[in-house]
Amino acid sequence: MKKTKILLYGIGTFKNRGIEAILQSTINQIDKKKYEIDVATFDYNENKKKYTDDVTKYINHYKKHDELTEEEKELEEKYKNMPFDYNNFELLYQNEVVKELDDMEICFSTGGDNYCYAGCNWLYALDNLSNKLGKKTVLWGASLFDKIEDKLLINDLQNFDVLVIRESLTYNEVKKYIPEERLILSSDPAFSLEVKETNISDWYKNRNYIVLNVSPLTILNDNQYKEVIDFINYILKETKYSICLLPHVQTEDCNDLDILEKLKNEFEDEDRIYLEAEDYNCNELKYIISKSKIAVVARTHASIAAYSTLVPTLVIGYSVKSKGIAKDIFGTFNNYVISKDDLKDGELIKHFKYIDDNKNNIKKVLEEKMPDYKKQAKNLFNAVIEKLEEQEKLKICNRRKCIGCGLCSKECPKNAIEMVPDKYGFVRPKIDLKKCIHCDICRKKCPINREDKSKKYEMKYYAAKSKDKESKKKSSSGGIFSVLAEKVLKDHGIVYGCQMKDFKLNHVRIDNIKDLDKIRGSKYAQSRIDGIYDLVKKDLDSNKKVLFSGTPCQIGALKAFLNKDYDNLITASVICHGVTSEKIFHKQIEEIEKEENKKVLNVNFRSKANGWSKASIEYDFEDSRLVNKFLNDSFMSLYLKNVILRDSCYQCKYKDNNNLADLILGDYWGIEVVNKEFFDDDGITLLIINSSKGEKFIDKKVLEKIEYTDGSYEDTLKYNPLLFESCKEPVERTYILSKIDDEKIFNLNVLYLYNKLNKDNKALEEERNYLRANYEAIHNEIDAIKGSRRYRVANKVGNVVNKFRRRKEK
Repeated sequence: MKKTKILLYGIGTFKNRGIEAILQSTINQIDKKKYEIDVATFDYNENKKKYTDDVTKYINHYKKHDELTEEEKELEEKYKNMPFDYNNFELLYQNEVVKELDDMEICFSTGGDNYCYAGCNWLYALDNLSNKLGKKTVLWGASLFDKIEDKLLINDLQNFDVLVIRESLTYNEVKKYIPEERLILSSDPAFSLEVKETNISDWYKNRNYIVLNVSPLTILNDNQYKEVIDFINYILKETKYSICLLPHVQTEDCNDLDILEKLKNEFEDEDRIYLEAEDYNCNELKYIISKSKIAVVARTHASIAAYSTLVPTLVIGYSVKSKGIAKDIFGTFNNYVISKDDLKDGELIKHFKYIDDNKNNIKKVLEEKMPDYKKQAKNLFNAVIEKLEEQEKLKICNRRKCIGCGLCSKECPKNAIEMVPDKYGFVRPKIDLKKCIHCDICRKKCPINREDKSKKYEMKYYAAKSKDKESKKKSSSGGIFSVLAEKVLKDHGIVYGCQMKDFKLNHVRIDNIKDLDKIRGSKYAQSRIDGIYDLVKKDLDSNKKVLFSGTPCQIGALKAFLNKDYDNLITASVICHGVTSEKIFHKQIEEIEKEENKKVLNVNFRSKANGWSKASIEYDFEDSRLVNKFLNDSFMSLYLKNVILRDSCYQCKYKDNNNLADLILGDYWGIEVVNKEFFDDDGITLLIINSSKGEKFIDKKVLEKIEYTDGSYEDTLKYNPLLFESCKEPVERTYILSKIDDEKIFNLNVLYLYNKLNKDNKALEEERNYLRANYEAIHNEIDAIKGSRRYRVANKVGNVVNKFRRRKEK
């Protein structure tokens, strides 16, 4: 039986015994007969020597600059000044992990509290890549914050299939952004860590000792240090306890031993104080802690070792994790956790007295709670696998490849699937498992899961334009779709296309030439087609001629629904750049209305007010109109730069020979170069015949109404590459979309352009020239704020551009 490959990443050095405790308690839960475990670690040279019977392979998590190849160093230089591009930049150093990801089936982000510290871009990059590759992804035993506002963090969390949160303060905040069916609230896996009895110093014999663990993260100034000194003096003078100074982390950058040695030196001749300097592993340290009477600790996994061995514990906390864990055990973190910021004025002594005075009751609480905590921790991996299996039941296809066609909802015999918009407004299926009978019809009918028959027809390319000048002017390109639609309608056939009504986009059925204006022209937001499947089939079964127009994926969805060829069906697809969502489009409308102080009545995505070759978007008001060239329009700029597209558009199934349409229509870009004589600034269509049925459809009736000339594959490949390949997903997309609710589209566009200009002075010359030509003074002020790091420039840049725009308008 082939084993399932698991990657545990985000693992630091085992010199941090908490990290070792997480890894050991995790791998002990996993059935090695079923699973193969790979571990990506930042301390590759040392960690790879441990747990070799359980870990199949260790992977070097991070390359240093000196370890990069010359080619990688060139990329490093290119990436390092790209404010948004943490993916490429961070993954460059983690290419050993990246190489292994393809073979993995489940990826566990296994840092416990990695997110609690600054500089998480490396983590976001790996989480994002795992998700994009379609791996099952798990956030394992994490603590975050009791208040989450960072959009990048929220976006990252939404990448995971299952999130295991180890305390309720974080859990209650995370569930604001993540559905609870993807969450598990569970004790940290290290609660199940075994104690290993070991030979320890004779100092421990017959002593009632407390464990004291402090770290450089909690002792940051002289006042905090003095508070600990006063506490030690209190123990020596007012109690009979001895003190074991116990390091739990001994890393180069944050070594508990440094501060504990300093404390020991303050009491060099005091026999009741002992510095434990032996290199014990996590199990042995847990044994030492288990023999103490009280633990006063800063490190989270030192506290977990204490709690799980029934030792009354005071935690010196520096993040939400200590408060959350204590609250879940005792109902409150008051008295059980002292913040590092409160290490003053005798508060440490005061908190210790509470623990000491109530140690018997505390022990009873631990005796009651810990059996369940340990059991839960020990079975956590199996709980995750069950949750992943539940998620599979909710998944119809790869989420990032879902085209939102609604066919799954349409075909469900129990109406258990609803199409609902996600946070960015892209519709996706949501399964009600209470209604679901697990018939799998949704997955079988899904066009993304469907293996379409290979097409043998060789595409034929033409430049074409309608002889009807009025129709051509109304159309986005050369008016060829109108010619095709008129042919069908005059033969008493039916045409289906996208209509925008009240700025909502839906496919509609028309049977009259008078209604052709409803579906004429390009629309760049996604239309809903789930309401017309039955109508199309009914028309076809009634032997009506049907012309269905849409994006290539919509035609793929229709053909998956019909599941057979109809001689009376002609399909025509656009050369699709991609689609944005209604939500983003509506946001643009709202911003235009606010800026112009007028109600927008209509939008023409492809206005020819400036000519066909100078593509523009037009906003119509009651008494005026606003025409923006695409470059000048924030919405269209972000759209054309691929920043606000549906994620499936970056990995479109229907490119090149996989396009299932009979005819393909688009703009014949480059016609002014390859055939100046045929150029017409009222529009030229690239007409591609993609099947023998399509070739037959372009008959004498059609040819009489158009002018045409031969085109070529080479011209199309050069000037219309999106026929053949998906657009590239910009690294900025994640951040831009995460800000879509908070920022104006205008500001986001300026921020995007600013980032691009920062990346490469040779790139996007058109944008550079535009900004210079229209806002000559802008760059002086932008240069003044270029020192701002990463995302904080957004509002500043937007305000500068807005200011100069207003000046220009005046």
